[in-house]
Amino acid sequence: MLPRLRMGLALVLGGLLVACAPRLTDTMTVPDVQAALPALPADRLRVLVMGDQGTGTDVQWRVAAAMREVCAREGCDLGVGLGDNFYPSGPKDVNSRLFRERFADVYGPLGVPFLMVPGNHDESWLVGGDGADARGAEVQVAYSRLNAQWVMPGRSYRAPVGTLAEFFAVDTAPLAAYLPGLRPAERPGGAWDAAQRAWLSGAVRGSGARWRLVLGHHPLFSNGGHGDAGEYDDLPLTFQRGGAVRDLYGVACGVADVMLSGHVHALEVFAPQPECPGTWTAVSGAAGEVGADASGSRAAAFAAYGQPGFLRLEITPDVLTVWAYTVAPDGTVTTREATRIKRG
Repeated sequence: MLPRLRMGLALVLGGLLVACAPRLTDTMTVPDVQAALPALPADRLRVLVMGDQGTGTDVQWRVAAAMREVCAREGCDLGVGLGDNFYPSGPKDVNSRLFRERFADVYGPLGVPFLMVPGNHDESWLVGGDGADARGAEVQVAYSRLNAQWVMPGRSYRAPVGTLAEFFAVDTAPLAAYLPGLRPAERPGGAWDAAQRAWLSGAVRGSGARWRLVLGHHPLFSNGGHGDAGEYDDLPLTFQRGGAVRDLYGVACGVADVMLSGHVHALEVFAPQPECPGTWTAVSGAAGEVGADASGSRAAAFAAYGQPGFLRLEITPDVLTVWAYTVAPDGTVTTREATRIKRG
């Protein structure tokens, strides 16, 4: 969340930019980019899920140490990074030391590739976290060509793991930015928004994987401070409240099995909701930042607030199990089974 004063300035400027924005009539296509992954288990995939980790603080390092402990004991094959990979703002150049300090040095010892997506802090323009400059995401795409552990071949991409699972990564930052995006086509309702939505719909529906998982920074549902997509933070301007995020995820409802997100600094798991039947949703945004207590009242299968931590998935052809891990100040890790989803 932006500090109150800076948020107020962002809202004023956002209103002025919206008033002056041109009508968006162009069309474009989001390319169907497939991530190249090393050979991974085809019958039992173990996936770390972290988000909002890039603080460089003791919390980030403590959670990373807990990940190493869990992976040594229970095994890990793949990681997912759900955005806000850097605070307060993302690197402007692939040679930035932040890539080493906030990723390579911290998660390199895990020895697994991470499917990465950008968050609003990664796409900062005028204020850290405003989400208005997608060039930040493009720098992170370029970094993936320098470090094979950082998997991000595009702002939107898919990553199949045999026929067991396929992951679909999307960029939600421009769709709930505090300021209108620098490039008008990428603002909610613009050509890029429509193109990414069309790509996700076609990619998920065309997948032959046993399990289909969507990855994005902003959540569809949350009881945390940001709230549900379409109602984020009770902000006054429509484009800031994430209605375009809700519409993007909506094309995968009932087709994707699970949607994973961060942004809210908590751990949450929700069974399929009336607004998105057939699809489970989960938030893992506490790997570097820690939020306050819940403010919403949506029934959750699992929730943990005010504690750093991460999720871990165990995926077999018939069952997807979500494990939750919280990390105490002394490094003690508490493990809980959040839910077990059986394949029909």
